[in-house]
Amino acid sequence: MNSELDDGCESLCMVQALQVSFGYPGRVVAHEASHCWHAGLCLLQGDEGTGKTSWLKALAGQLPLRMGLLHYPFADNGRLAASSCFWQDPRQPLNDVYSQMPAESWVALQRTLYPHWSQQQFEQHVQGFGLEPHLHKPLLALSSGTQRKLWMAAGWASAAELVLIDEPLAALDKPSERYVQHALAAMAAELKNPARPRSVIVAHWDAMQGVDWEDVMELATSP
Repeated sequence: MNSELDDGCESLCMVQALQVSFGYPGRVVAHEASHCWHAGLCLLQGDEGTGKTSWLKALAGQLPLRMGLLHYPFADNGRLAASSCFWQDPRQPLNDVYSQMPAESWVALQRTLYPHWSQQQFEQHVQGFGLEPHLHKPLLALSSGTQRKLWMAAGWASAAELVLIDEPLAALDKPSERYVQHALAAMAAELKNPARPRSVIVAHWDAMQGVDWEDVMELATSP
């Protein structure tokens, strides 16, 4: 694991982990780890069980730290606001309200949560993923792959300062896998716009062909 902070990254650093430790009863995921995630495309790379999803949950503020600090330089007081972060856990079962909600209603809700939402980008990703026939269906009726496509389309359209994506290629068909890689590659330069820098942090087991990552954090396999 890369535990060094880049002293020169402050102007484009979106998230700093300072000596953070977190995990679960009987299992330590991170112990006094430090890292700086820049604006741009960032990869959390590791095999199954290395803690990729747990890192995303910690960055989203949904997994408490045992020690250390997560600092968000772009945010007021360095604290993450809900409207500044998009995170949808693809492994978390939907609650009763969301499971019966039509996908298009869920999308309408997301538009109210993110002030920089781009409907044009969302419609572009809907077309790229072939989501149009599914938007009228309740979320519970969508396959796991279709749900992931919807989460990604909404996350990228949210234009939140921090977008967290977990295993984007899981349960996807080949054309959708290619679209994910194309979409990520296409957004790389835009994310580093100094007028409004943003970071998309992706957890995946490999570097994905054709994607130019600004930063790669490799998670070690536990012995």
